[in-house]
Amino acid sequence: MFNSLKNLNLDFKVVEKSGRFPEEKTFEFYVGYKDSWHRLLIIKFFHGRQPFYRKWIEIFFISPEIVISEKKYRFLNSEEERKLIECLSRFIDAGERIFIEYIYDVETWKALEMGTPPHLTRLGFMLLENGFTWFKDWYFPEGFMEGNPKIQAEKPVDDIAKNRHLKELCIETSIFAEKAMKFIQQNIYRKIFESVYNRIEKILNTMCKNMT
Repeated sequence: MFNSLKNLNLDFKVVEKSGRFPEEKTFEFYVGYKDSWHRLLIIKFFHGRQPFYRKWIEIFFISPEIVISEKKYRFLNSEEERKLIECLSRFIDAGERIFIEYIYDVETWKALEMGTPPHLTRLGFMLLENGFTWFKDWYFPEGFMEGNPKIQAEKPVDDIAKNRHLKELCIETSIFAEKAMKFIQQNIYRKIFESVYNRIEKILNTMCKNMT
């Protein structure tokens, strides 16, 4: 998956550790060159505890860019970032969730700070494309164990929930379109909101087209 690392002659390794519970595993991803290693991100995988708790995945401590001995690897906006989210999304079933810290992604962070619905941000839209239909911005984590601000996304439990979620997303998208355009016209984070508006048009012209 990490072809860019091979092109830069960089090494890659994953360190697996036990979690807080028997059902939880932690995977630390590292990028290295010779004897120097830098952590790229951490993935926490909770396999679920039936019938009480469903499976979830959390991605955190993400480095947008790593520089080792003048070799620069940029994870943010890379094909590897997209493929990783696609891959992890396949492990998430109906009613299950994923959490992604977004402080490494200034575009998502600033858009959320300005009131953008999570599914219209760069990270949120990738999750929407991978089957997630319910979103929450944990902009102020509760308690010291919750970590940094993150997006929570869930897959619908069934088609009824999916249709309900999509209708709600379409309403949110339509309402926010005017605000996004005002930000663009007022030159407030213009580049960010031009991207947001492009996502708005794509959503309204595809998944919302036949919504009533």
